[in-house]
Amino acid sequence: MVDKHELILVIGQSGAGRTTVIHILDDQGFDTLDNVPVHLIPRVVPKNLVDKPLAIGLDIRPKSFSLENLMKEIRNWKALSKSRVLILYLECSLDILIKRFTLTRRPHPVPGEDNLELSIKRELKLIASLRGKADFVLDTSHTSPNELRLKLGSIFPLSNNRSIQIMLQSFSFRKGSLAGLDMVFDCRFLKNPNWVSNLKGLNGTDDEVKEYLSKDKSWPPFKKNILQMLAITIPAFEREGKSYLSIGLGCTGGQHRSVFVAEQLYKPLLDIKDNVRILHTSLQK
Repeated sequence: MVDKHELILVIGQSGAGRTTVIHILDDQGFDTLDNVPVHLIPRVVPKNLVDKPLAIGLDIRPKSFSLENLMKEIRNWKALSKSRVLILYLECSLDILIKRFTLTRRPHPVPGEDNLELSIKRELKLIASLRGKADFVLDTSHTSPNELRLKLGSIFPLSNNRSIQIMLQSFSFRKGSLAGLDMVFDCRFLKNPNWVSNLKGLNGTDDEVKEYLSKDKSWPPFKKNILQMLAITIPAFEREGKSYLSIGLGCTGGQHRSVFVAEQLYKPLLDIKDNVRILHTSLQK
């Protein structure tokens, strides 16, 4: 388990995925900074980390990078701080790096007389000795972003890693489906309280409407099946690195059935994940 007082220095070959790693660590609950020159480490890193571990992506361009200065800054910071410093070194095969730079059409940060392969080899020579000083070495040659996320989660697990955020949104089909929904469930198969005189002016949060819809024979199996499905898909979405899941519940007017279903799913979903929100779009003023 990574301690909240730890500093993670992310360094390695250009194109090996440093920025992607920084984004993943940010998603997992780290404070992050990217592209920081070595000489600025004393200015941007506090002596003592309090709330979260800090991950820094280091700039290794020749004008700003010196292995000697980096190790000096690490020693100085260790002397002044109670926090621990870990080095994560990223590497990648030559052919994959060439392919990545060719696809992105970005110039390599190390000059090589307009020769990409030469630039990559010069950079590797510059930082190669750091590999032996690293606490963790990660080869990203054949690693997808999702696989990288899983590997980083196993190397740097946090007790407070961010879990997927789930949003339940009731809406009216009459006004059109909401944008950005990952899943949409049509609740118009349930009996419509709108045709019951004493329920017409109420909504799905009222007890009378809840009692009426709970007696619909279609409701219990629907609730059971949708919760079983979500119990499978939510963890699967998390493993794929999804941060947000928007679930739409629609009915004709967005007042009774969709609101009722969203309310009924809310508490059971809290048993699966603690980050669940609910929004009744047609009831908002």
